[in-house]
Amino acid sequence: MGLHLWSCQYREIAAAIVKNLQYLFSTSSSCSSSSSSFKAKPVHVLIVSSWRSGSSFIGQIFNHHKDVFYLFEPGHPVWMKFQMESSELLTYPVRDLLHSLFTCDVLPLTHYLPKGGKHIDEMRFFPESRALCTPPVCSAYIPPEGYDRQTCFYRCANSSMDKMAEACRMYSHVVMKTVRILDLSVLLPLLQNPNLNLRIIHLVRDPRAVALSRKGFPLTIEDSILLKNEGVPKNKNLIISQVMRKVCNAQVVINKLARTDKSLDGRYMVLRHEDLARNPLESITQMYNFSKLQLTEDMKQWMYNITHTEIKGLEQFMTFSKNSFKVITRWRTGADFNLVNQIQQMCKGAMKAFGYLPVKTKKEQENMAVEVIKEKWSQTEDSTRIKLKH
Repeated sequence: MGLHLWSCQYREIAAAIVKNLQYLFSTSSSCSSSSSSFKAKPVHVLIVSSWRSGSSFIGQIFNHHKDVFYLFEPGHPVWMKFQMESSELLTYPVRDLLHSLFTCDVLPLTHYLPKGGKHIDEMRFFPESRALCTPPVCSAYIPPEGYDRQTCFYRCANSSMDKMAEACRMYSHVVMKTVRILDLSVLLPLLQNPNLNLRIIHLVRDPRAVALSRKGFPLTIEDSILLKNEGVPKNKNLIISQVMRKVCNAQVVINKLARTDKSLDGRYMVLRHEDLARNPLESITQMYNFSKLQLTEDMKQWMYNITHTEIKGLEQFMTFSKNSFKVITRWRTGADFNLVNQIQQMCKGAMKAFGYLPVKTKKEQENMAVEVIKEKWSQTEDSTRIKLKH
């Protein structure tokens, strides 16, 4: 990045990282003592994925569990504050922020929020967290069953950020999801930190489905940050192709490191979006066992409803109720074959690593009898390490 590293923005990022680290070291003992009320050390789970891969849906699977304190995309304000920097550089402040939030320290987060973190509505996606919509964070909205995002948005926006740390310490599990970590090695210090009990769920999705979804859901700022070092082309289809190349390569590298680094034994699992859609109960059971969570009957019913019901007419930012089969097959009839073929070439390594089979013609693409996903991949391929340590 040359002299660009010495820009004012870079110095501000560096200062934020130093301030964050100083705060973490000064409060590490208090964080350890605050969690001592639990019989066991709190479990920390990080969902790592890429845009338009279903990570928001997995986040909600954890968010609806009564023992989970869940945060949606805590790295988002970091990227929004430093939009002129590259994803490679921003990985480090995002990593440090994840560290502090896993130990229930919210002060570093306020450095990235637009008004200094006075109210939780400075976090754009705060209604996606059930814990931020209920006491002690928000007493203005106490739903009788579950919670409603829109109601939370209107009633809890002015809640104080000061209560967020208190709420975090009430739960046995702290779960976050991010699409802003493209290098798993950056997280190794967190895995080696004795104050954390970190487990990583790596969610992947068929690159062809991701590419089609990105066409209908532009991510202009994110794409600019992702392609900062490579250069952002003017052609929209070329942007998608270049972003997909980078994202796919990152997913392969993440999985490769997880299979070779012994520090990740028992602390990493990879899940395909399509397996979750086709066998939701099996997948949620696997994730909960991995995360040491109990699967309740209420959660089983919620999971069935959310994957088998199509809700029409909703214009919300995210709607999780979908017909899961339609979701995973939409690219086969909705994507142009030229785009499909291009993505297959760009993401050849990822498709091979995660069991996605290429199609050779438009006819094959639209023929639902032609398999495009390896069955039983997670049981037969050496690309997952979910054997738990007891």
